[in-house]
Amino acid sequence: MSTSNNKRLLVTEDAPAYGVLAAVRALRRAGYGPWLAVTGRAGYSLHSRACAGVVTVPDPSKNSSGYRAAVKRAAERLEVAAVMPGTDLGLVALSSANDSFPSHIALGVVDADVVRQAMDKLELDALAAGAGLKTPPSMRRTATEIESGVAVQLPAVVKPARTRMPTPGGGFATSPVRRVESREELLDAVSGIAGDVALIQPALEGELTASCGVAWNGEVVAMVHQVSRRIFPPGNGITAFAESVAADPELEAGVARLVGSLGWSGIFQAQFVSSRGDSHLIDLNPRMYGSMALAIAAGHNLPAIWADLLLGKSPRVGRYQVGAHFRSEERDLAALGAAILAGDWRTTSAVLRPRRRTAHALASLTDPVPLLLSGRLARLRRLRIRLRS
Repeated sequence: MSTSNNKRLLVTEDAPAYGVLAAVRALRRAGYGPWLAVTGRAGYSLHSRACAGVVTVPDPSKNSSGYRAAVKRAAERLEVAAVMPGTDLGLVALSSANDSFPSHIALGVVDADVVRQAMDKLELDALAAGAGLKTPPSMRRTATEIESGVAVQLPAVVKPARTRMPTPGGGFATSPVRRVESREELLDAVSGIAGDVALIQPALEGELTASCGVAWNGEVVAMVHQVSRRIFPPGNGITAFAESVAADPELEAGVARLVGSLGWSGIFQAQFVSSRGDSHLIDLNPRMYGSMALAIAAGHNLPAIWADLLLGKSPRVGRYQVGAHFRSEERDLAALGAAILAGDWRTTSAVLRPRRRTAHALASLTDPVPLLLSGRLARLRRLRIRLRS
């Protein structure tokens, strides 16, 4: 662990990620100088005023060894104090690079086996059980078994064994999580999974909640709890609007045990579905996550806390605020359109209602360009131009 006063950092972003943008802004506010290592020009963060500079590196999904070497060269050339993976792909790729980085550069990854375990959805049931947390009933099935007529409760959610599966070419394959309503959709989803086995769970109805924080050597340093008031798309979507809520002491203790069993160091998000009075753990994201701006707005600057720990400092962690809000402009705009088309005026009113203390995924009065260049809004601008012509 470095004790240097150097505050230059290198954050990786291999795809547009709200969490990375929130981290870059938060690190700058905390006095750090965040540089970005990107694989293209599509990311939000490289357009941010908070970004100190940008370097381009190979795509880790195609060339993980080349990616690791390029990140190492950039870190040495820029003389950064630490490297912080911003996405799960960067985390997986860099977890094999611990021995290759010079000792004066803190690499924000844990052992590769721990990273694999944290991202292995097939192992999450066992990890949760050991921590005293509930998970949805699960089955592991191949496409052949589904074709043979194995009974599956529908609707269901189909997940890959791991978010990023290694490929023979030295990269990683990605398989999305899908909600399926029919046997045909089920077979299509399982057949499209990278790897032989898919994890299948019933699609639980309830609120999406999360416990998010930073850990160091398996000990939770800071944790914030949130509820997603709106998601998009409905049924198996991602947070469009969320609110920070008071901790459930029993749930918080369970998450702490889960993180401790992994010996985790870094940012994490444990996601739950609150259904019929129980919280079911559905995912563990050991990385900068999409709604991280909410934790920062609530008073826990998770990226700065992590950076402090990497550099051997003692972060100041107080109590977080309940009632802070987060809005993803792109997803909430989509939720608004869907609500209008469905005649759901309650949701329409909720989306349009102004909210105090709201952090945004993209929008910032002092940092406007990421919102102006966002993909969904750009598509709306193009549609408007076509309608005028």
